[in-house]
Parts: sequence; C-alpha cells; structure tokens
Amino acid sequence: MQSETHKKAAVGAFLNRSALFLLMLPVACFLWALHAYPLHEACWLGFAAAIYGWPVAGILFVIAAGFHVGPATRQRAEITAELRKALGH
Repeated sequence: MQSETHKKAAVGAFLNRSALFLLMLPVACFLWALHAYPLHEACWLGFAAAIYGWPVAGILFVIAAGFHVGPATRQRAEITAELRKALGH
C-alpha cells in the first residue's frame, strides 16, 4: 500500500512538473526567437507556442489531480505500516 502511494505521488509530481514546463515553454521560445527573428515574428512564435502548449498543460494538470496524494492519506499509510510492524504482520 505504501509503495503504491509513493508511486502515485511520484507520477503526480512528474505530471505537474511537465505541465509547468509546458507553461513556461512559450516564454523560452519567445526569448530564443528574439535573437533569431524580428520582434514581430518572435511575438507570433511565442503566441503560437502558447496556443499549442497551454491546452496540453491544462490536460496534464487535470490528469495529475487524479494522482494527488493528500497528507491524510500519507498519515493513514504510515499509521497502518507502524501498526502492522508492531503487530508482527
């Protein structure tokens, strides 16, 4: 039970980090494009990256919410593990 809770938390953290990366990607794309293209085209490139990246980030946030492990679940898992250890199971 405890290892599954840990795996669930790890997957949720990975999905959250991936979504945050996708939220920051248009800014990085825009900053890169400023050096490679004129300002007008760099703005459009950053805008296009936001239009395509942010919906995917939103989907990842929704999926990550399904893997959320709250503090009550962790405490319950720790108490259960301690009781099993104390009772010799």
